Amino acid sequence: MAFLGEAAIEKICEVAVEMAVQKLTEEANLLLDFKEDFSWLKDKLIYVRSFLQDADQQSPHKEGVKQWLERIRVVSLLAEDICEECVVESIYGNDPHYCGMSYNKLIFRHRIGRKIKDIKERMRSIIEDSNELKLLGEVWSLNEASPSTSHSVDHNKSYLLPSGSYSHAVGIESKVDYMLRLLDTNASPIIAVVGMGGIGKSYLLQHVFNNVKERYDKSIWLSFSQSYSISTLQCDIASHLGLGQHIRSEGISHERAAELIHENLKGKRYLVVLDDVWEAREDLLCKLGLLTGDNGHCKILVSTRNREVCIILNAHIYEMQFLSEKESWSLFCFYAFKGNEAPNHQLHGVGRDILKQCGNLPLAIKMVAASLPKTTMPREWESKLHRLKGVVVADDDQIMPILRLSYFSLPARLKACFFYLSFFPKVEQIKCEYLVYLWIGEGFIPAGEGQWEAAWDCINQLANLCLLQVWEQYEDRPGCKLTNYCRAHDLLHNLAITISKENKCIFSVEEASCGQCGDCCRILLGMKDVNDPPISERHLLWLHTLSLSQNWRIRRIPGDMFNAMRRLRVLELSGTSISTLPQSLGKLKLLKVLNLNDTEIEKVPKSVRYLKSLLFLALPKRCKELPVWINEVNCLQHLECKGVKRMPKGISKLIALRTLRSGELDLSSEGEGFMGPKDFVNITQLQELSLDVNKAMGSRIEEGILALLVKMRRLTIRNSTVKELEIPKKMTAMKDLESLILWSFAVGSWICDMANLRELELKWCDCSNYPKLPTMPNLVRLELSGNDSCKELPKAFGQRGGLMHLRFLKIDWFNELEEFPELEEGAMICLEEFHLCNCRKV
Repeated sequence: MAFLGEAAIEKICEVAVEMAVQKLTEEANLLLDFKEDFSWLKDKLIYVRSFLQDADQQSPHKEGVKQWLERIRVVSLLAEDICEECVVESIYGNDPHYCGMSYNKLIFRHRIGRKIKDIKERMRSIIEDSNELKLLGEVWSLNEASPSTSHSVDHNKSYLLPSGSYSHAVGIESKVDYMLRLLDTNASPIIAVVGMGGIGKSYLLQHVFNNVKERYDKSIWLSFSQSYSISTLQCDIASHLGLGQHIRSEGISHERAAELIHENLKGKRYLVVLDDVWEAREDLLCKLGLLTGDNGHCKILVSTRNREVCIILNAHIYEMQFLSEKESWSLFCFYAFKGNEAPNHQLHGVGRDILKQCGNLPLAIKMVAASLPKTTMPREWESKLHRLKGVVVADDDQIMPILRLSYFSLPARLKACFFYLSFFPKVEQIKCEYLVYLWIGEGFIPAGEGQWEAAWDCINQLANLCLLQVWEQYEDRPGCKLTNYCRAHDLLHNLAITISKENKCIFSVEEASCGQCGDCCRILLGMKDVNDPPISERHLLWLHTLSLSQNWRIRRIPGDMFNAMRRLRVLELSGTSISTLPQSLGKLKLLKVLNLNDTEIEKVPKSVRYLKSLLFLALPKRCKELPVWINEVNCLQHLECKGVKRMPKGISKLIALRTLRSGELDLSSEGEGFMGPKDFVNITQLQELSLDVNKAMGSRIEEGILALLVKMRRLTIRNSTVKELEIPKKMTAMKDLESLILWSFAVGSWICDMANLRELELKWCDCSNYPKLPTMPNLVRLELSGNDSCKELPKAFGQRGGLMHLRFLKIDWFNELEEFPELEEGAMICLEEFHLCNCRKV
């Protein structure tokens, strides 16, 4: 028995040794095969993306196919995480300050090797299941060549959107005129526009609002939603009245807030638009502080789909009518044929049949016409007509099925970009620049050269397809620069939310609190009147985006909240009342976008130091200084710190920085650990800069040191010295410069050679070349301020063909100016605003 026991023990030991050797061999292979496996992973990821994108462009699949595709998506997400983790490790793995990543490269490679092995096994299982269930026959064979999903982008073109609107008005003039007459003559203080979704109610009120807003002391536009918050609407009104901080103070009730608003508006002439009101509430105006009985000089305009809202508000009703057949065809031709008639009889016939399916609804017509193939062959149009006829329309929703059909016909990349519009509350107008960073942060735009241009190309495509409204406007002072904004039509925003929910997004506080969707990718709770972050740990494993924006009642973030969010790419906390962030933020090694605008934070949180993948960082104005370690976050492309006026020298090491949006920088502390002009030369990608130049730095500016920043697009320089400085001709090296604002400089004739300039402001500048300014071909905004010698402006300002694209002109503090040139017919044909101020002799 003893012998048998010893034999058994010996056999067990032998087997154990064999198993150990086999295990060690496997572990060693994980290290030896790392490069080969990682290369395999990147190749497979490109293929899987292409496969999923093709699958997404098809009509909805059977339930079995959907589940199988979902398994592929999970593998794709895992593979993306591994690739990003490897990129971060390759650049920052040796950084002793970096938390969350292994310092030992062998250990790291071993860990990643195991993950790749797991992905291989998952993919093998997925393919085996597809063969067994014959699923690939319903989609595509994995052996087929993957289709190309990329599109060419001209990397040399400017990514600034063209001026003007993408919309085209048909039949709007008579409706606007009627509404203006109602405002002037109707005794009722409330006028409501009623009609179904997509008929053009908001578009009409936008025209009316823009026509009359200057007549009133206060003009306020409020956008509602199906689940609006009285608190949020009160804050919107208060911000227009200068009561924002007071209304947001802790503990103030809705009743007291309404009283404060009412007291502020009492006796004033005001106009308020309530756009897209869904719910009929008798106390709505009372809760918003908009009591009309004691003021005969106020008007409230309402748009709604619900006639009961009009009755309860006792409003005068204007019923929005469908377009006539003639108007519908005119609108269709504008988007389908660029304003021309159909090129042949066949397309004309098919076009008329397609138009019938749109029900004379403007939004449906624009969407369908813009998405039609640009061809003279009717076959592809007939295919579109066949799909439109197959759309099942519910009794109460004529347009949404048509919009969904347009969405499903989009390329995969545009699909993702479109449904991400749900990131923003419906009421918000979106800065295109920020939207681009969000798309890049989420990985919708492939990394590499031309990534930025490709993202702006997506904005242009969505706008051309009428899925996005894009416009330019001037930001509030200081700076007052042209900025691109966009928003989606209310119905399209609703569609984006619906699609997002299908793609595992959470929009309600209840879902976020109780963990109904454990594998969600995005939690979007902007403007939900949240008191505390209602985040369940069940959500965190796959979370890519977390937005708590515009919830001013949120005052703290739990210390452990970010511990499990290792895949988080976007963190939006703007408009909350937080004053600090926990250390766990530093564990978000894949975070690309961090927005802290309009918070109570006064110092950059130390945990930001460890965010090595961060591309976008926005800080509140109350944050007055940057830490010396900011250069360690050296993937930054956008740094917004409008309260900061002195930059630490480390900023010059942020070689990827594109935008530095600060206060006007004081360069007088050069040599004391802060930046001077020469330090900017290293930031070769910089495209936006605002400087305040003192006497010591003046000579450097005159030498033309800033001309080395050849990619600059927006530049503001204020001369704080007594002496007038000269801007050198070397500045013409900035070939892409689009905005130039100068204070107290001598400017030579070379400035008229900067053909790409769209915005030019010369304040108290010595410029003897006013005659040449009208020859600048692309100027959209021109402001000339401060001149004690100019008695008359050159006649070229009023000549036919001059300043063809100018939309804004301001002449200010020309103390000796006696007259403005007479305008010939055809001069400044695009001019929208002309301000002649403080010119006492005119």
